[in-house]
Amino acid sequence: MKTTNILIAFLLLIVLQSCKMENTPEEYFDISALNTNLFMEFGSKDFETMQQNKNANQLIAFDEKGTFPAKSYEDHILRFKVAYLNQSIKKIEDLKPTEETKPMIDASLDLFNFVKKKYETDYIEIARLMDKKAPKETVDKAIADMEANAFPVFEAKYKKLWDLALPYAKDHGIDVKTF
Repeated sequence: MKTTNILIAFLLLIVLQSCKMENTPEEYFDISALNTNLFMEFGSKDFETMQQNKNANQLIAFDEKGTFPAKSYEDHILRFKVAYLNQSIKKIEDLKPTEETKPMIDASLDLFNFVKKKYETDYIEIARLMDKKAPKETVDKAIADMEANAFPVFEAKYKKLWDLALPYAKDHGIDVKTF
């Protein structure tokens, strides 16, 4: 009898530990919506910042060992921007969806994956132009073309997420300041 009770208690402990507990409202909001702060410079402003960082020898990359100077704009995008975005996407995917949070999580993943695709395609093409020291007009045109195609989609996905996230935050007493 004693052995049976110990076995039952042990099995119950394993089951309870293997069940992921629901995330807090703040975690749902912060991970799925607030982390979109990463995209505040999406587009031309982002490339301006990268140029300033490169000029100041502060263009970085990272791997499992830490951060280090990036070899190029392309290296920075792949080993900093995309790598960090992958970490953010993983955190969103690790959220335990509920009936209430699933639409917000799905909208967040849609936005983050859209931006990731832009980083891996358009951003890389522009970075290669910058790395080859293409004429400023060529780089500016490539950025303007990307923005013309990407911004309407980006803004729609961003708006969809925040149309879900702000009421969620309000319903859960999360103070959100918008600018």
